[in-house]
Amino acid sequence: MLVAAVTMMMMAQVKVEVKGVCPQDLDTVYIFGNPGDGQIPVKVNKGAFEYTGNYAQNTILGVGTNDYYMPFFVDGTPVKVDLTNHTLKGSALNELACRTDNRMDSVNNVLRQQLAPLSKRAETEPIEKLQKEAMALIAQTNLKKVRILEEVKGTMVPMIFLPNLCMDMSYEDLSKFVSEDAPYYNHPQMAMVKQYMSGLEKKRPGRMFADLTMNDMEGHPRQLSEWCGKGNYVLVDFWASWCGPCRQEMPNVVESYVKYHGKGYEIVGVSFDNKPEPWKASVKLLGMTWPQISDLKGWQSAASDAYGIMAIPANVLLDPEGRIVASDLRGEALQAKLKEIYGF
Repeated sequence: MLVAAVTMMMMAQVKVEVKGVCPQDLDTVYIFGNPGDGQIPVKVNKGAFEYTGNYAQNTILGVGTNDYYMPFFVDGTPVKVDLTNHTLKGSALNELACRTDNRMDSVNNVLRQQLAPLSKRAETEPIEKLQKEAMALIAQTNLKKVRILEEVKGTMVPMIFLPNLCMDMSYEDLSKFVSEDAPYYNHPQMAMVKQYMSGLEKKRPGRMFADLTMNDMEGHPRQLSEWCGKGNYVLVDFWASWCGPCRQEMPNVVESYVKYHGKGYEIVGVSFDNKPEPWKASVKLLGMTWPQISDLKGWQSAASDAYGIMAIPANVLLDPEGRIVASDLRGEALQAKLKEIYGF
């Protein structure tokens, strides 16, 4: 009954009234709607603007420019915004959303300040070192954002940020928000968040690997079970020749193979390519001397559903029995985990 009531409420059309002020040099601001809805231009007259429309209850909108906009919920209460001072007057929910958004912006600004010196240091320091520092700073920033959302998770506010933040959240953190008792659980924009959560479930430590049947580079059908669960640690590596981050990560994967293959460590590459030629060429060029399989279906690959893959590079590390030990190990994290396992 609760789910039905929430669904009916979200389907109800509600009038939106937005009044605002903005910098004098702007002649147009925009109303940003659901993904795919595009932008609605709103003319500015001497630093002021107004907009009215009708949307489903609890639709998330934004008002501003491509450089900065303020998010708010459609809840029937008029909204007054100041795009210069980043303030909003309206319902208690939307005022909380504004405060939360400003806190998120503050965290992002700190990150930008922290990253700025790295580009200058690139002239004299190894890029790998700087990338490691940058990734650590980004991870710290994402954790701060999660903690901010934890303070408001009993409201609808997390729904504004979860679609963009979820892919940078751990299973433990995301599970705190993807709960049936959350007030936003049935919001349409939760669909992608739930899908990502389902993917994390499929890669959770302790789960047995999901078998896949795909062709190798010679066109012969092969199964993951030929290598997995056979007494050795196996890294199932999801990648594609067209994926820039995959190619950047591959020297690290190659290094792990060279260092530990003699101890039984195996890698099986699962490619999200569509065509065999670039797949085969990249395997040779990048020095990937381990087994490779693919169904050449791109994002429609059977691996996408079996392991909840929504972005690559991705991987799962399996123990000798074929159970998942860890997932999405990249850079230093992969090397550290293998050192923990093999002792060197």
